[in-house]
Amino acid sequence: MNSLIYGSGFGLYGYLPAIYKFSTKIFLNKKYRVFFNSRSELAKFKSKIVWYENINNTIHKIDYLVIAKRPSDQSRIIKSLLRKKNKIKHFFLEKPISLTPKKTINLLKILYTKKINFSVGFLFEYTSWAKLIKKHLSIKKKNKIFIKWNILKKINSTKSWKYNFNEGGGLLRYYGIHLIKLFSDFNFDNIEKNKINKNYWELKIQDNKKNSIQLMLKYSKTSNFSYKINNAKFNKLHNPFFNKIHYKSIDPRCLYLKKYIHKNLSNNNVYQMRKFMDLWCAIENDVSTI
Repeated sequence: MNSLIYGSGFGLYGYLPAIYKFSTKIFLNKKYRVFFNSRSELAKFKSKIVWYENINNTIHKIDYLVIAKRPSDQSRIIKSLLRKKNKIKHFFLEKPISLTPKKTINLLKILYTKKINFSVGFLFEYTSWAKLIKKHLSIKKKNKIFIKWNILKKINSTKSWKYNFNEGGGLLRYYGIHLIKLFSDFNFDNIEKNKINKNYWELKIQDNKKNSIQLMLKYSKTSNFSYKINNAKFNKLHNPFFNKIHYKSIDPRCLYLKKYIHKNLSNNNVYQMRKFMDLWCAIENDVSTI
């Protein structure tokens, strides 16, 4: 299969290693070549890369498409590509799909109407802590789960869309959205507490078996993630994906991306996305303070 990746950041250091073994050729825009050459850990993936300049002369060769761009760009790219003749079997999209829940619903309607296979890169389900929580939820009722996530807000990055709620970023739409998807997968939809502002999000949510999750998500001077189940001690990590960072190695999220890509090569997650969208919309009813 031939793959094409939109996005020179996480698209290259995240998706490129993850999709490599599934691809015969991987098409990248020539504009990404400088960044690619600056990352020594990506050199081993060079043999399958085909550099292209004009998407109109390339799109007919592509089987699988990855978009790792900001929400506004992702929406524009999807709509543009769907107007072109193509043979794309699956769109691998990034979260959030679009700028707001309403715009996301409208984009999903287009994908569903055109019967486009797609998935979104929500990776928490592949982590060991999420699997442990899922196991506890399956064997007993009335579990009490606590999650704390402190996110380092870099001063020189505050102008990035990732911190801007109106551009699809911020605590809720860029970071918290991972947890919204996970909670919807766990069938949690009874919101008991939902306090949101620019720097802090506190949520308490239940399922129909009286299991509860208490979440505290905030910007901080340090980065850490911790969770506990019932009366156990808090388990602490550097962040939800890994305990330590090795900056010169392949991004550890690639392990989860490989599992995600393999699982979704031919799936169309209509039902899962509906539950997720219902919960996201319900939570964003309280966004007036953001």
